[in-house]
Amino acid sequence: MWPRLGPYHLARVRGAHERFARDGGEAVALDVASDDRLYGWDVEDAPTPFRREVAFPGRAYEDVPPAEMEAGVTAALDRIDPDAVAVPSYSTPDARAVVAWCRRHRRAAVMLYESRAGDAARNPLREAVKRVLVRQFDACFASGAAHGAYAVGLGIPPEAVVLGRSVVDNEAFAAGAEAARRSPATWRELPGLDADTPFFLASNRFIQRKNLPALVRAYRAYRARSEADGRPPWRLVLLGDGDGRADLERLACDGVVFAGFQQAAVLPAYYGLAGAFVHPAESDQWGLVVNEAAAAGLPLLVSTGTGAAPDLVAEGRNGYTFAPADVAALTEGLHRIARLSDVERAAFGDESRALVARFTPETYGEALREAVRLGEARSDRGLSLAARVVLTALRVGARDATSFHTVEA
Repeated sequence: MWPRLGPYHLARVRGAHERFARDGGEAVALDVASDDRLYGWDVEDAPTPFRREVAFPGRAYEDVPPAEMEAGVTAALDRIDPDAVAVPSYSTPDARAVVAWCRRHRRAAVMLYESRAGDAARNPLREAVKRVLVRQFDACFASGAAHGAYAVGLGIPPEAVVLGRSVVDNEAFAAGAEAARRSPATWRELPGLDADTPFFLASNRFIQRKNLPALVRAYRAYRARSEADGRPPWRLVLLGDGDGRADLERLACDGVVFAGFQQAAVLPAYYGLAGAFVHPAESDQWGLVVNEAAAAGLPLLVSTGTGAAPDLVAEGRNGYTFAPADVAALTEGLHRIARLSDVERAAFGDESRALVARFTPETYGEALREAVRLGEARSDRGLSLAARVVLTALRVGARDATSFHTVEA
C-alpha cells in the first residue's frame, strides 16, 4: 500500500506479484487515493497484471481527513483480506490503520523503510513514541544497511530485517537511454536537450535538503576554471521544480538550464544524452534518481548525504562522492568527471550498471517475499496497550495526513 502508486511502485508490485505467483499467491496494490499533490506524476491508470484497488478513488491523498483515511483503509483491507500488508512509514493515518488491522487479525505487518538515524535531528520523545509504533510491525523491508540499523534501533529484531527496498525498473531506464543515444534528434524539442553539447544532469524537487544552491555555486567555479584552462565547459541541466526555483535562477550563471519537471516517460532520454549525473543532497533517505542514472549507464557524482551512495557509488570506478557542504570537493568532482576520456566514461557507466543490477523489481519481489515469511513467524500477537494509547493520541492530534513527518517531504 502507498498513498498513491507512481511509476516506481508499479514496477515493484509487478516484481512482487511475479514472485508471489510462483507460490500460488498474488500481490495486490492498494492506493490510498487516486492522486496526490506532493509529486507531479501523471495518474497511473493503465491495466496492470496484478489486482489493484483504491480506497478513495477520484481524490487526492492530502485532501482525505485522517479519521476518514483510517476508516477507508480499514474497509479496503477488510475487502482484500490479505495474509500480509507492506506499507511505508508508520506515522501516517493509512499506516496506523494497517498496524491496527494486522494486529487485530493476526496478519503480518511489514514496514517498508528508508529512513536513517542521521536523516534529521531526532527528538527523544518523538523517538520513544516511534518505537512503540515500530514494534507493532512484524518485519522490516529496508533500503540499505543504515536504514535497517535504524529500524533495529527502533525495535525490529535484527533477524526480521531484509534489505533491498529501493529499486526502479532498470531495464526500462537502460533501454530508454540507449534509444535516445541512437536517435538524439528525436528529443531535441525538450528543454535542455536542444543542444548537442555535453552536460551534467541533476534531478530533484527544488527544496532545501536537496542542496541545489551548492551545486550551482560549484558549477560556476567549475565553469570558470574550465574556461581558464581553455576547455569548453559542460552545461548543467536541472530537472525539477519547486519553491526554491526563483532563488536558484538568481544564483545561476551561463550554462545552467532549467528543464522543469518532466514525466517518467521522457526521463530516460535525459539520462541517455547526459554525460554524467550529479546528486548534491544534504540529506536524502535513499535517492532513486541515482538508481535511474546508474541503470542508464552514467558516471555518478553523489553526496555522502545520499542513502544510496554506499551501495551505488564505487569511488574512482563509477564515480565520486563528496561531503554535501564541501563545495570545493563538488567542484573538483565536476572537473574529474568532465575530464574522463570516452573509454573511461564507458567503463564508469558499465560499473554503474553492474552495481545497480543488485536492485531490480525481481530482487524486490524476492526480498519482500522473505520479509513476509519472517513477519508471519511473529504475526500471532495483538496490539499492545502502549500502542493503543499512542494510536489514539495520534488519531486525536492529527490535523492532516502528514502531521507527524520529521523529514521534509
